[in-house]
Amino acid sequence: MSSNNLKNYLETTFTKYHKPAFLRLDPLLCVHSFSNNNDVEACAFLASSIAYGRAEMIVRNVNLLLEKMDQEPSSFVMNTDLKEKRKIFKGFKHRFNTSDDIALLLDCLRYVRMEYGSLETLFRAVQQRETVRENLDHYTIAIKKIARILSKTVHPSFDYLFPSPSSGSACKRLNMFLRWMVRERDGIDFGLWKNVTPSLLIMPVDTHIARIATSLGFTKRRTADWRMAEEITGALRKFDFNDPVRFDFSLCRAGMVTFRKEAA
Repeated sequence: MSSNNLKNYLETTFTKYHKPAFLRLDPLLCVHSFSNNNDVEACAFLASSIAYGRAEMIVRNVNLLLEKMDQEPSSFVMNTDLKEKRKIFKGFKHRFNTSDDIALLLDCLRYVRMEYGSLETLFRAVQQRETVRENLDHYTIAIKKIARILSKTVHPSFDYLFPSPSSGSACKRLNMFLRWMVRERDGIDFGLWKNVTPSLLIMPVDTHIARIATSLGFTKRRTADWRMAEEITGALRKFDFNDPVRFDFSLCRAGMVTFRKEAA
């Protein structure tokens, strides 16, 4: 496909799918339930962290956790200690992750807000590295260190919530969270973080993005890893240098629609 045809496809797909109507297939649906910025960030931190598995299951489980927090995620995070969080979430499970993982995840957010003021401040504190890969490595290391300050026991399933590029992971969930927070508010993303540049973001790569990016010639890799994410992002920068992940939501929706038609 020629460059002009690719550009036309990307823009046409963006126009068709980058709309709130398609949020029903995305954990962002839960985040859009809130208007307060602290609630938005807290819900986004939670929803992106467990955004693996079928979309319906993710949305269901995020909503279940929000019910346990009385639909006030930020207040809940800040006004309960780890012991109380564990008690309230007892019995919850999302695939590999237990109630203890979720309690510790949200208590890490409480710690970050108390010590740094916000997740953005923490991210920017480690953002002085030379590459995005190094930035994300140090961010995930920081969260894991905080978890071990808060709890004597940290299960491997908790660390699964924060993979790092140095391990080879595509870090889809973390890159997705950054997209939600950094890209300007447009009915899909929120633009809460004002001091991180959208041009530096890396494409969140799941099976749908990997499939469609391969078909478009954006990558030749067969494994959805960090190198694939970088290759796809590099290809998309040719079409939007300042905001390469702008096409993420629309391409993912197009891929999901196609997959579900084929699986029907």
